[in-house]
Amino acid sequence: MLDLMAARCQKALREGKPLSEAIPAEELELLRCRYSHFQDQKDRQGFLTESTHVVTKVATPKPYIHLISSNHSREYGIYGSFWDGSGAGFSCLDSVVAGPITSHKDPSYVPTAPRATDYRHFFLREKTDRGKVKIWHLIPQRGREEEAYDVFRCEQGLGTVRIFSERNGISGELAIFVPVDDPLEVWRLRLINKRRAGRSMSLFLWINWGLESYPSYYFDPRVVGQGILYDDLHALLALNNDKNNKHPRTGFFMSREPFDSFDMSSEEFTGGGHFRLFPRAVEEGSCRSSMGVQPYQGLVAAMQFDLVLKPESEVSLDFLLGATAPLPDKAREHLALLREKYFRSQGINNELSLLVSSWKTMISRQMTRTPDSEIDRFYNIWSKYQAKNSARLMLPLDKVGYRDVLQYLMSINSYNPEFVAAHLPTVLRYQFPDGRAMRQFAKLEGAPHDLRMYMDSSSWIADTLAEYVKETGDAAMLDREEGFYDPGTGRVETRLKATLYEHTRRALQGLFECRGARGLCRIGHGDWNDALDGVGKGGEGVSVWLSMALVYAARKFYEIATWRGDEESARLMEKIVGEMTDTINRVAWDGGHYVYAFMPDGSPVGSKLCAEGKIHLNVNAWSLFNGVAQKAGRVEQVLEAVSSLDTPLGHMLIYPAYTQKSRFVGRIADIMPGQFENGSIYTHGQSFLIYGLTVLGRGDEAYRELKKCLPGSTIPDIATGPLHQLSNYAVGIDHEHFGRNLYSNFSGSISWLRKSLDRMLGLVAGFDELIIDPIIPSQWEKYEVVKVFRGCRVHALFHNPEGRNCGVARVSLDGEPLAVKQKKALIPVERLRCREKASLEIVIG
Repeated sequence: MLDLMAARCQKALREGKPLSEAIPAEELELLRCRYSHFQDQKDRQGFLTESTHVVTKVATPKPYIHLISSNHSREYGIYGSFWDGSGAGFSCLDSVVAGPITSHKDPSYVPTAPRATDYRHFFLREKTDRGKVKIWHLIPQRGREEEAYDVFRCEQGLGTVRIFSERNGISGELAIFVPVDDPLEVWRLRLINKRRAGRSMSLFLWINWGLESYPSYYFDPRVVGQGILYDDLHALLALNNDKNNKHPRTGFFMSREPFDSFDMSSEEFTGGGHFRLFPRAVEEGSCRSSMGVQPYQGLVAAMQFDLVLKPESEVSLDFLLGATAPLPDKAREHLALLREKYFRSQGINNELSLLVSSWKTMISRQMTRTPDSEIDRFYNIWSKYQAKNSARLMLPLDKVGYRDVLQYLMSINSYNPEFVAAHLPTVLRYQFPDGRAMRQFAKLEGAPHDLRMYMDSSSWIADTLAEYVKETGDAAMLDREEGFYDPGTGRVETRLKATLYEHTRRALQGLFECRGARGLCRIGHGDWNDALDGVGKGGEGVSVWLSMALVYAARKFYEIATWRGDEESARLMEKIVGEMTDTINRVAWDGGHYVYAFMPDGSPVGSKLCAEGKIHLNVNAWSLFNGVAQKAGRVEQVLEAVSSLDTPLGHMLIYPAYTQKSRFVGRIADIMPGQFENGSIYTHGQSFLIYGLTVLGRGDEAYRELKKCLPGSTIPDIATGPLHQLSNYAVGIDHEHFGRNLYSNFSGSISWLRKSLDRMLGLVAGFDELIIDPIIPSQWEKYEVVKVFRGCRVHALFHNPEGRNCGVARVSLDGEPLAVKQKKALIPVERLRCREKASLEIVIG
C-alpha cells in the first residue's frame, strides 16, 4: 500500500503538482515517517530546543548517515565520525578525504555509500545447551535477516548516535559521541539478557583502519603499517610509518575492561576471501592475537570479550576509538592520560555533559517559535547542526574550498562567532596580494593547493566579514593583520601584511580592475558554476553573474567603510556599484532576463539565442537583491522569467540542460541532464531566489519557495535522503530520477536559507543597532524570536492582526514605546548592553 502511495506521489511530481494533490494529508504523513521521524523537546516558553532524528527501519532508501564531530573552535584536531544505524561509515581527523582513521573506500567526495570495509561490526556468538552455535550481528545489517530483530531504532542527535536492537533475547544499546575537545569517539555498549536463564557468549568488535598516506601515491600502505598491543592499557595501536605522509595519523582502539583475545591482521581475523558469512575468528570462537605484520588485507582492530550474563541481567562495556601521537612512546603516554580521563568515575558522563552543554549554548543564542514546526526545527536545530559540521569537516575534503568555507562561516556567525573568529583569518591568508584568491587551499603542511583561478573566490569575503562584525561588534577583527599567498614561493608570506579590512578592499578593487569585454568581470577558470569552465578559455570570457556578485559585495563593503568613516573606500564602492550596475543593465539584458556570461568570441551563455541553457537561475536571482534589476525597473520581468524554471521542489538551475553539442561551454555538458549543475534543482540557487524575495519584501512568496527546499515538500521514497539534512541538489526534470537527492551532509545553501529566515523573522543585526524589520507570510498571526545580541537576550513577540507580510506599526522595549521610521525600528546597542534580557513587542502593519 505504501509503495502504491509513493508511486502516486512520483506521478504527481512529474506532472508538476505538489504531493498534497496526489494523496490525502494523513497518507502523506505516513509516507514521510515511513523510515524515520523526529522526537522534539521544547523549553518552558515553548521554543523547540532539542530534536532527535529517529530511524526506525534498517533498509532506508539510502544510508541515513549522520555526522558527529568535535565542537571546539580550533583549526586542527577536529575529529569526525559518520554513522548510520547499521554501523556503516568511518572516522576521520581534520579532513574527510585526507584524514581517514578507519576505512573510507566510498569513491565519492561526499560520504554517501559506504563500501564493505567501511563498517564497525559487532558480533555475538553463543553456544547453546545442545552444542549448536548461534552467531548474529548485534546491530541489524541491511539485507541480512532484518526480520529476525524484535527491536531496531537509531537515534541521531546533536553530536550523538544511539542504536537499539534486540534479537535472540539479547537487547543491545550502543551510544556514541565525539567529545568537545579530544580527537576520539566514545562507545558505550550495554547488553541486556532478557531471558530468565543465564547466558554465556562471546562479543567480537571489528574495525578496519584507514591510515593511508596523503597525498596518495604508489607507496603501498601495507608495507609501512604496523600494529602494536598495549596490553596494560587494553589498547590496540595502528601506525603508518611513512615519513612522506603530509597528514600523519595514528589510530587507537581501547577498552575499559581487558579483552580476552584480539587480532590486528585482517586475514587472520576474517580468514580471507569475500564470501564468508562471518569472520573466521567469530566462527571458530576466538581471535588469534595476530600483530598485523604486513597483512595482505590491511590492518584491523578486533577484540573479543567472553561474557556471562545472569538471568535478566546486563553488562556494560566502554571503548575509545580515535587518533593519537605518531610515535609509539608518545602514543602510550597519551593513551594513559585518556584512560585516566575517560575511564575514571564519571569521566565519560562529564565529557558527554560538556558536549550537550556546548550545543545548548548555540541553540539558545538564536531561536524562533512560529506556526510552522518544520521551520522551527530547521532554524533552531538542524540548519545549525549541518552548517557547523560542514564548516568543520565537509569542506576540508582534501583541500578547503575558498568560497565554500566563507559561505559556511557566514551561516554560523550568529550562533557560533567564536568558530568564525578562529577560522576567517586563515582563509584570507590564501589570498593573492592583487586581491584574487586560489580555488582551494590545503590545510596540511606540504600538501598541494588548487591554484586554478576561479575569479569568484574572494568575492565572498565582504559578506561574511560584515555579518561577523554586525553580530559581534568585534571591530578589532577588521584591523587584524594577515599575510598573502605568494605563488612564486608557494607559501603564505608575512613580510607583506594587511588588515582583514584591506584584504577585503583589495578583493573588490581587484575584481573591478580585472574586467574584459563589455566592461564585465573576467571569469578566469570559472565562477560559482565551476562546470562552465569553457567560458574563460584564453582568459577572455566574462561573467555577468560574477559582475552581479561584485555589485553585491561592494554594497556590503560600502556598509563597513561608511561605518568606519573611510570616505575614500566608500567612494570607491559607490563607483563600483554604479558603474557595474549600469554596465550589466546595458549589455547583459536579453529582453526578458539577464544572460549568464559571454564567451571569448562574444557569444552569450544563458540567452534566448542559445540552443541549450537559455536561462540560468543564479544570475537573475542575484539581480533581485543587489539592486541591479530594481535600478532598471525589471524586477517583474525577472520574476516572470525565472518562473519558467519552477517545479514543486524548487527552481531548476538551468533550462534546458546542456548536452555534448554544447561542450564548448565546459564540462557541464559531460554531466547527465538534470544532475548537479546541469539543470538540477540546486538548493543553493533556490536559496538565492528566496533571499531575493525577502529583500523585495515578498514574504508570502519567500515562504512558499523556502518550504519547497525543506524535506517536508517531498517523501523519502522520492528524495531518498534523511529528514534532518538538506542535500545540495535534487535531480531535475530531465532525468528519470526526478526529485532524488544524491548527497546529504553538506550544502552551501544553509547559509542563505538562514540568512533569508533571519531577514523574514525581522531581528537583524546592524553595526550599532538591532534592526526590527519583519517580512513574513501573511497568514502568520503571531510568532516569537529569541536572539542573543551583544550579550543581551532579546525575546521578541510579533503580532500580525491584519494579516500583513511586512513592516512595523508599533514597537515597545520592556513596555516603553520605540520610534518607528519607514516601517522599521532601530534599537541602539547602548540600550541593550546595559540589560541581560530585553522584551520586545511588535505589531506588524
